[in-house]
Amino acid sequence: MSIVDEIVAAHGGVDAWRATERVRVRGRAGGLLLRTRVPGAGLGDIRIEARIGEPFAAAASFPAPGSRAVFDHGIVRIESDGGEVLRQREDPRPQFFGRPGIRRNLRWDELDFAYFAGYAWWNYLNHPLLLLRDDVGVGEGVPLRTGGERWRRLDVTFPAGLDTHSPRQSFFYDERLRLRRHDYVAEVVGRWAHAAHFCDEHCEEGGLLFPTRRRVVPIGPRERPLPGPTLVALDLLEIDVVPRVRSAPAAADHAEDEQ
Repeated sequence: MSIVDEIVAAHGGVDAWRATERVRVRGRAGGLLLRTRVPGAGLGDIRIEARIGEPFAAAASFPAPGSRAVFDHGIVRIESDGGEVLRQREDPRPQFFGRPGIRRNLRWDELDFAYFAGYAWWNYLNHPLLLLRDDVGVGEGVPLRTGGERWRRLDVTFPAGLDTHSPRQSFFYDERLRLRRHDYVAEVVGRWAHAAHFCDEHCEEGGLLFPTRRRVVPIGPRERPLPGPTLVALDLLEIDVVPRVRSAPAAADHAEDEQ
């Protein structure tokens, strides 16, 4: 069994993940990055849903009650609760770089945040299923020793075109193969934005394992996390795992069975 197979098994198993249609979470979000890049967004209580295996995530009541932010296969939009598209951006990622990115170094608009939060939550809630993709490269690196523990390291290369923080990322797992740390460059924040994303307080819902406490801090020299500031803080208070609906057998199949 490969390390990826072991990790997936520790988080619920491939069958349980592939039998899941979507995951809905309720929680709280904060941190320096969100306060400075999305001023006045009213962040705090959040309600997110992400589809499993399909790049889609939506944040309810953003930017205001009666609307929601949607990340849908790389396209972002703000739509009403009734599904009316209010604003949309079809190719959002390039807008964070070059001349368009100058303003975004200081402040994001609603669609900028919809893209960042949408792809990030989709990645987080699809871990570790994303590691099984044929176009994702994985290799075990040198373990990390921290606090008397030995965390196994998985170095991952994501393909161009997959909406994620950066092409190269590292994941660290404790002795029970629970995700404990996730290192990446948040490129849409800045190519300098090396971050260590710590994951704790895991819980099992619907047969799947999720960390419910996440804290992101900057990484300094030699991959050492800095004590602060906390760039992003996420706490999940409720998790709802929605299974896929199996299609009913065709009437002809029933007739065959009865003969």
